[in-house]
Amino acid sequence: LLHVPLAVKSIVITVTIHEAYDRHQNFGQISNAFIRIVNTEGDRGIEVTRFDLTESYSTETAVIFGEIYRQDNEWRFKAVGEGFAGGLEAMCRKFGVNLA
Repeated sequence: LLHVPLAVKSIVITVTIHEAYDRHQNFGQISNAFIRIVNTEGDRGIEVTRFDLTESYSTETAVIFGEIYRQDNEWRFKAVGEGFAGGLEAMCRKFGVNLA
C-alpha cells in the first residue's frame, strides 16, 4: 500500500464466478472461501484481518468482500459482505461502471 498514489482513496476487494449463469454456479457450491489482509513487513506475514464467505451468499455469483480505505493518512479495512446474484454486471452497476 505504500506505493498506491495519494489520489487513490479506497480499494474495493471483490470476487466473481466467471460465466456463473452459463455454468449454473454460485457461491453456495464453494466451501472455506475467505480473504485475508496480511502485513508482510518484517520476517513473517501477520494476518491483520480475515473475512469468511458464509452460507449467506449461497445464491450470489459476485461478492464485495471488503474495502481498504485511507483515513487520516492510514490504511484501514472494512468488511462489506455485499452479494450480487447478477454477477459482475450487477456489481459494476452499483459503481456506475458499464461492461462492454
